[in-house]
Amino acid sequence: MATTHDDILRAIGRIEGRLAGIDKLFERVSALETWQSWLKGGWAAVLGLYAWLVHGSCGSLKGIGLVLILPLLFSASACAAHYSLHPGALNKTDSAAYDAVLIAETTIDQARLDDKAGRLPADAKDALDALIRSYNVARASWLTYRGALATNVASQIYFDQLTNNLSDLTNAIREFAEVK
Repeated sequence: MATTHDDILRAIGRIEGRLAGIDKLFERVSALETWQSWLKGGWAAVLGLYAWLVHGSCGSLKGIGLVLILPLLFSASACAAHYSLHPGALNKTDSAAYDAVLIAETTIDQARLDDKAGRLPADAKDALDALIRSYNVARASWLTYRGALATNVASQIYFDQLTNNLSDLTNAIREFAEVK
């Protein structure tokens, strides 16, 4: 079956539609992690309430009930704030920096597609150029930080530089989103 021009355009439209939602991915993940934290905290509260009720109603079982409930209570609250590292990440900072660089890269790719399709406002091109420059600096800084960690070089200087560059990148993404 031969692929027609219209089939190709439909496929590109589906791909662009999927990419349009990626720039909000970090917000959705953050919201899900917040809900997960609240749910785990809610279970901890339920277990605490159960322990209090057992303590008050069953005099002979109160010691055993508390011994059984306390480990569950502590394990539920300890899991509340959990961040999954990316495969191959050297530490949490490396993984979070990768997230930021990936979000910026996706934003730039989507903006380039919008520009080619004529959907990018003319006044957004300067903000896009600033975003690309900030992305290049932050990515280089992230790779340098990774290199320092991998070779056991003192990484605090590189960490500080990465932090500043990621802050600049975040501001550039925000400014581009405001103009767009």
